[in-house]
Amino acid sequence: MRPARARIALAGAVAVAALAGCTGSPTVRGYVGAQDRSLGTDAGSPAVSLCPVPAPSSAGQGPSAGCGKSATQALGQYKEFPLTVDCEGDNARDRLYYVRLPPNYDPAKPYRTVYLGPGCGPPQELVGESKVYPMQTESDPDAILVAMEQGFYNKAEYSSADCTTTAGGDPSRLCHYCFDDGAATTTPESFEYAYFDRLHKQVENDFCVDKTKQFFAGYSSGGWLAHQLGCQFPDVLRAQGSVTGGLPPVIRDGVKTCVDHPIAAFLIHDSQDVANVYAGSVAALERLLQLNNCGAPMRSAPTEAYTIAGVPNNADFSCLRYTGCPAEYPIVFCTSRGRMHGPQTTSAVPGFWQFFEGL
Repeated sequence: MRPARARIALAGAVAVAALAGCTGSPTVRGYVGAQDRSLGTDAGSPAVSLCPVPAPSSAGQGPSAGCGKSATQALGQYKEFPLTVDCEGDNARDRLYYVRLPPNYDPAKPYRTVYLGPGCGPPQELVGESKVYPMQTESDPDAILVAMEQGFYNKAEYSSADCTTTAGGDPSRLCHYCFDDGAATTTPESFEYAYFDRLHKQVENDFCVDKTKQFFAGYSSGGWLAHQLGCQFPDVLRAQGSVTGGLPPVIRDGVKTCVDHPIAAFLIHDSQDVANVYAGSVAALERLLQLNNCGAPMRSAPTEAYTIAGVPNNADFSCLRYTGCPAEYPIVFCTSRGRMHGPQTTSAVPGFWQFFEGL
């Protein structure tokens, strides 16, 4: 594992390179800087080489290879792990992730596993508190949580030109990074596909995962990532959850071909959000209704009120379940008002758990 400062410095000099060991012809693409996913390009992000992402393999059935292996360091708290992702550009291939095991983790028991994607922000090691979406508040002792970290190659365009990547300085001047969603390019693949493909296999190998119950929940940049991973890995993920995310245009416009497999989904978005327009989640909903064979487009699909336990529907927050969807692949869409681009944790955290636990 590289020293912290060395890993952070990777953001400053992305190289164009085809990595040894990659198969096929690498494609060359640029990366998008985003104000929690506006569609403008970041002129400071040069093109890098990316090998084609292999076709995803199903997570399969039953317990994972990690069952029976002892694991004590991540009990009840997040522990950082490094991850080398094959076929990424030189300065993106060292990635990080954080695992939190239940406090009473039993290595012989297959656990529900939830991958988490935060919004754009500084590297985790430079912030004073966890930026992980706080799903742990309701998970004990039922789930393994895996927090994903953005690569240090996709700087948010709202970061100042003189932002810093060193600890100990002015927190307001820290550089922020986002997940890559390919929003402003015509290239269908993303570094995040290779990252998650490697990540879920590593987690399954190291910990006791119920491979039929793996989920993703993300906010903002992580919410866009929810729709990417739901597109590429619906045979690995049982369900996706998104707060104030959106559907990348490369998926919306068919440039990226999604895996033809249904996936359960829970979407939350504020109708007054100006950073990620509400229409992005509506487009994602339309795709999911068609994918899951729910019987009708959104405007004419049958629905019923859906209530998150402890979060009543009212004029400022309400949820609908699409009743034409197959029972094993439900879709819920919640609309808030007046919460703008907020993470909506008081609604989303219990809502996601209620939804995931019912699958």
